[in-house]
Formats: sequence, structure tokens, C-alpha cells
Amino acid sequence: MEVNFEQILQQSNTLKNYIKSDVAELSDSKLNWKVNEKKWSALEVVGHLNRVYEKYLDNFKMAIDSAPDLPADEVLDYQSTILGRMSIYAMKPKGKKRRFKMKTFDFFNPITEPNKKHETLDLFLKNKEAFNGLLKQARTKNLKNIKMPTALGEKMKFYVPECFRFILAHEERHIVQIGTILEEAK
Repeated sequence: MEVNFEQILQQSNTLKNYIKSDVAELSDSKLNWKVNEKKWSALEVVGHLNRVYEKYLDNFKMAIDSAPDLPADEVLDYQSTILGRMSIYAMKPKGKKRRFKMKTFDFFNPITEPNKKHETLDLFLKNKEAFNGLLKQARTKNLKNIKMPTALGEKMKFYVPECFRFILAHEERHIVQIGTILEEAK
């Protein structure tokens, strides 16, 4: 399967721009609004995404750094695991709906404080830039046989290109969640 890094990067930038232009402009009260105490606010969703990046950015860097350079005239082909394809499918929203309800792992629960709006959003944008930088770096690497651990550790690994797609599907899922929260907050 051929990897289209340009398409992945464009998708990543679309998600970044949504947070930067639409979410960052919201009032503190709207960003911190919750339907109830068991649900996350929009700001907490962004905090959750930051926790995910904390876990994955170093793994991406190590995997990409360990990969040999891709010859200039070659296009990266990579394998995909059935588990990777299923995980991406399960994460990716269908239109404005999340396909499946999922409980997050405790270590991904958001650490945000209502009065830390700028810190949370700035960290997300910083993480997004790091992610996009790794995507650009990955374009020049032969990642065909390079796997990296998921949040479940060394027991469950994805090929690097499918892990990029998994992270973006996860972000799309939470962008839909933010949209639902903001609709309910009206």
C-alpha cells in the first residue's frame, strides 16, 4: 500500500487549524462547559489529545530515526496489519458521529485546569507542529518494516504510517466530540 504523506499532512493541518481558529477563539465558559461532571469539556478533550501526543511523539521519533533513508526515486510502500486497519476504522468517525463509544485509558485522562486555557491550547499546537514535523521527516525514510508501540506498549505495535493514520482518526473522533459538546452548550 502506498503512503500519501501529503494527504496525511493536509488532514493534520485541517485539524490543527480547526483548534487554532475555531476552538481557541471560544470563551472560557464555553470551553469549560460540561453536560455533567462525568463528561469532558471541550478544553478537556484538547487536554486528552495532549496526553496522547505525550505518549506517541517520542515513539514516532525513535521509529523514524531508526529507519534507513528512502532512495530519492522510490515511493514508500508499507504493509498494514489487520489490527491496525480495524483500529483506524473503529476510531474514525462516520460523518458527525463517532462509530463506537470507547472508554479511555486512565493515563490518557486529561489534566487541564479551567483557568489554563492558553497553556492547554498552546501545548496542543506545539504537539501538532512536532507531529507534522515528524510526518515531513517520515517522507524521506524507508518505513516499510518499521513498527512502533501503541499506547498498549510493546505487545501491540503498528507500522509507522498506519500509526500516523490512527492518531489522525483519533483526533477526528475528538473533533466530532468537541462539536457535539459545543452544540449542547448553546
